Amino acid sequence: MSRHLYKQYLQIAGKWPRDANKAVERDFGAFLAKEVEAAFQPGRLTIADQTVCEKRLSSLEHLLNNEVLKGYPHKYSSGVFGMKLEDLQKASSEESRKQMGLKPKVSIFKKFSGQLFSKKDK
Repeated sequence: MSRHLYKQYLQIAGKWPRDANKAVERDFGAFLAKEVEAAFQPGRLTIADQTVCEKRLSSLEHLLNNEVLKGYPHKYSSGVFGMKLEDLQKASSEESRKQMGLKPKVSIFKKFSGQLFSKKDK
């Protein structure tokens, strides 16, 4: 796979805005950087994936540059629930999630391995 595409993906991941209200594991920019690293490991992609890879890169560039919003500007200041952006960001912040009792989900593997290897066994 092209080293050039890899560098372009990393540039986009680096430019992606970070959300100060979210933990790193919930931030799309951090997620994107991790996925790029995993996808471009040697032997992971084939030549057939080159076209798909280029299309995805183009799509990410469109999202990053807000091209749809530029093409179709609007004056809406609230979301689907009628809440302003600032209120939605507060509601999805780590602090609000803790207050609502929302905790990070534990993977099925961790749950299963925790049952297999209890603290008594270790």
